[in-house]
Formats: sequence, structure tokens, C-alpha cells
Amino acid sequence: MSEENKRTPAIKILQLLKAIVAEPRAATAAHLSQSLSIPLATVYRQLEALTEEGYICPTATGSYSPGRAFRAMILDSFSSEPQITYRRALLKKLSEDLDETVSLSIPTGEYLVYFDRYESHWPIQKSNVKTGDKLPMTTSASGKLYLSQMDPARVKQIFSTIKPASITKNSITKINDFLNELETIRTDGQAFDREEWIEGMIGAAVPIFNRDNKLCACLSTHSLTTRKQLEDLENKIPILKSAARRFEQMFAGD
Repeated sequence: MSEENKRTPAIKILQLLKAIVAEPRAATAAHLSQSLSIPLATVYRQLEALTEEGYICPTATGSYSPGRAFRAMILDSFSSEPQITYRRALLKKLSEDLDETVSLSIPTGEYLVYFDRYESHWPIQKSNVKTGDKLPMTTSASGKLYLSQMDPARVKQIFSTIKPASITKNSITKINDFLNELETIRTDGQAFDREEWIEGMIGAAVPIFNRDNKLCACLSTHSLTTRKQLEDLENKIPILKSAARRFEQMFAGD
């Protein structure tokens, strides 16, 4: 029996999803068929079914990216994880230490998905991002932090196609300036939003790495400029990084 015949339809669907999450920009039907050795007709049928259920979304370039149903499934898995009580306790403590709302986001393919937050008594009403939403990759602190871990060639592709939901006077619009910003972020291990996403709101983010030293989540906080300045968030970076280390231990099961 050939390897193709050994794979059940369920296995093929899982392989398709894995490939789409890993590299959505290359995930055309033809590429998936060739790279996974699945007949093109079969790929088309499975992609159609996954699209109808909302697990993937077709793009204007003919490729596919993770859909809302897939992101919701990922988020549901986090909400039922054994460490959820501890995770919420860590977020609560961090929020109290910073006196600000704190957030966690996780990567799905080339995007970051907002999946948990702890609100302080100073609500951030300027941002209407909800759990499961994609974060703006080129203007948010977490988005830039995630892009700083990518190959520059891939960053250029993303930068040229992603249109931020809002452009402010502080948004970085030139690719060379943006690449220099990412190099600084990669070196420092921290990122800032200097009112690049939303005017009147600043932010800071630090990475959470897995056992393989790959970014698996971003930990961030935001504040209104009527209450704090960027220097105030810069002074809180050690607190954010200390919390990130505790999250790394939690995710590793230590």
C-alpha cells in the first residue's frame, strides 16, 4: 500500500491545516498538493470543506490563511488548559504591578491572535480588539515583536501587503525604517508602540519563548498618554520580562 493510501481523510486535513498555519502565503492548492503529495482534486475538496466551516479563509492571491473557527478552536484549548487558574493569577498580579491592563497573544501562521487579557481599573476604550481577533502586525508592540523573529525577506512581503487598520502620524511607513526598528527590537528583546497603532495610546511588549527558544506568545501592556508617557512603560520592562519568564515556566510545565 502506498503512503498516499495509508493516509486517512482526517490525516490529510490535519496536514493541510498544519501547512497553512506554517506558511499561509505559500498555501495555494497547487503548492499544498505538491508539498503534501495529495491529489489536487482531493486538496480542492478538503479546502472547500474547511472554508465552508470557517477553519480557513481564501486570500486574494489564491492562498489560504487560518480562519476564525480555527483561531476560536485554539483559544478554546487555552481556556480549558490545566494551568488556566495559574495563568489568570499571573495576569492579575502583573496588572496590579503595572496598574494597567495586560494582554497575551499567540502566533497563528503570520499573524498574532489576541487570546487573553486582564483589565485594570483603567479601561482602554480606544482599542476595540476582542479575544480571537488578529493584532495589527506593523503598528502594535506585540506585532512588531513577532515580526522581529522573522526573516527580513518575509517581513518585506508582509509589510507590503498588510494594511494597518489605522495609520497615525507615528506609524512607520518606510520598509528600511521598519527593518531597523525590528533589528532594535530583536537585540533588546522588547518592543514599543509609540502611538503607532492608535493616537493617544502607547504600549510595550516582551516575548515568551518555548523550550526550543522560539517565540510562542507575546506579553503586552498599554496605557493612554493622558496617564503615562513612554518612559513610564520603559521603566516597567523588567516587571514585564520577569512575568514572561514565569509564563515560560508555566507553558513548559515546570
